[in-house]
Amino acid sequence: MARARPISELDLRAPTGRNARIILRERLADMYVYARYVADPTCIQELHDLRIAVKRVRYTLEVFEEYLPEASKDFAEELGRLQDELGALHDSEVMLALLRLLLHQEQGEITGQDSSSSGKKKALLPPDMVKSFLNTTHVAVLSEKEQAGLQSFLHRQEQRREQAYTSFHRHWKKLEQRNFRERLLAMLESK
Repeated sequence: MARARPISELDLRAPTGRNARIILRERLADMYVYARYVADPTCIQELHDLRIAVKRVRYTLEVFEEYLPEASKDFAEELGRLQDELGALHDSEVMLALLRLLLHQEQGEITGQDSSSSGKKKALLPPDMVKSFLNTTHVAVLSEKEQAGLQSFLHRQEQRREQAYTSFHRHWKKLEQRNFRERLLAMLESK
């Protein structure tokens, strides 16, 4: 998970609204670091990190709502929808990983790939969960009918994942067309 960067420009003696605007600018910058991954549906971890960054901007808007212009509520609602779409996408990814694990596919398909320069793999599923699923004393051998049912469910889940990504991507593009970032920054400059 992407950690929030510390903010050093805050002044404890400054008005709350001023500090709220500083925090929002920083969190918005953190969010847009992930914009380069939006067009690539295979960037599973980065899209999940984008969701977390979106959540931080949204919650900051909500926490400081009384110190911000009325328009901040509309921005928070828009971010809430984006967060929900990214959440549905991540839920689909986890479900796909679990189904593939149950169907005994290669573990390399179960983990997400970290696209950072280190090349390390980041697990999509917690290692304890993977270990538990791979523990054959807990999992019965699946019959052909059960395997076919899981394969069918996997296929439907892949379609849901594609729909979730398409919905999110379309929404993101609309936000770009409406200059969401610039409008939010402009709102932060207004009184």
